[in-house]
Amino acid sequence: MIEVIKTCWSPGTKGTQGALRRQIELCNQLGLFCTAATTPYQLFYYFYDFAAYRGVFLFNLVFITVYLSVLPLNHLRWHTTASTTLVLNSCIQLFVVTFFIGTGAGVSLFYFTFAFVIIFLYQNLRRRTYVALLAAIGLLYLMAQFLFPAEAARTPVPSPWLEAMYAGSVAGVLTLSGVLLHLFHRAIDRAEKELTFNNRYLEDLSNTDPLTGLGNRRALGEALNREWARLARQSGVLTTVMCDVDHFKRFNDHHGHDGGDRCLQQIADVLRGMLSQPPALAVRYGGEEFALVLPGTDAQQARILCERLRSAIERLRIPNRGMGEHAVVTVSIGVASTEHADLRPHTDDSKRLLKRADEALYQAKANGRNQVVYLSYQGLAKQA
Repeated sequence: MIEVIKTCWSPGTKGTQGALRRQIELCNQLGLFCTAATTPYQLFYYFYDFAAYRGVFLFNLVFITVYLSVLPLNHLRWHTTASTTLVLNSCIQLFVVTFFIGTGAGVSLFYFTFAFVIIFLYQNLRRRTYVALLAAIGLLYLMAQFLFPAEAARTPVPSPWLEAMYAGSVAGVLTLSGVLLHLFHRAIDRAEKELTFNNRYLEDLSNTDPLTGLGNRRALGEALNREWARLARQSGVLTTVMCDVDHFKRFNDHHGHDGGDRCLQQIADVLRGMLSQPPALAVRYGGEEFALVLPGTDAQQARILCERLRSAIERLRIPNRGMGEHAVVTVSIGVASTEHADLRPHTDDSKRLLKRADEALYQAKANGRNQVVYLSYQGLAKQA
């Protein structure tokens, strides 16, 4: 049932997002609300004394038609025309109906609601324009009050129907005001959610390597600093890993950059599969280099993990014909780790730990590649 109701005010919303979508929905909702609010008055005019109220009845039929035309106007993407039609039709209707039945029925009270409906219906409305529209609506209300008092009504409404109409008008004004406030609150909540989502998306985008989908150097720096600060506060161990694709330049020369990109993506998939649980992090450090941050992983665990990683990449059997007919892509890996006890007070040496892993990687490549070399951070700390 709710979905059916939503469909009634959906014309023109397809393909639109954000504030424009909310503006179109509100315009359609108000068109339907004004139609519904006019209907009880029409029933009274028709059944009570149609001959006496023929004029106001026929005028209201025109106004209802115009209200309903807002939906096809929005469907045709004439959003500004729809909003303007809605506001003008409402203001004119209130004035004309008050002319016929006087101010005693309270119809002119709806001017107060439409005074702030405007700001919802128009995007980027200038302050001067809004003030001018408010002044115009206020002037219409005052004119209706002074020109069409209850005792001078053309077709007066007898008691107790007059009092019932006034109560209905007050209820309608309060209902519409409450609905608008609710919609305004929902719009703010939705806008905040959209902003939070967009900010999160942009943050993820700025920390992600577009080729592999892994983190980038920025994400590496943030993670390393965060884990180093945690290690400085409490006991634990932190390991960093540097990984380099062996002879990747020759691979690119023979297989082309597209082939090189596919190769890096396959290696990234292996890394992602082995580090599925945060806070462990795999990033593309640059070119054919990858880096890992492994909180809570000691030297022995890291060496086992990296050996599995090296073996898994070799088992991909990605041909590297730049190195020979039967050569496959392999990686060299350098590992370095440190414990809470190794840290010097009040220092931030997280980059030195990564540098130590890079030194281990250099040794792995110097020793013939396709192997894992481990160096402890403690040795570097003693050198410093």
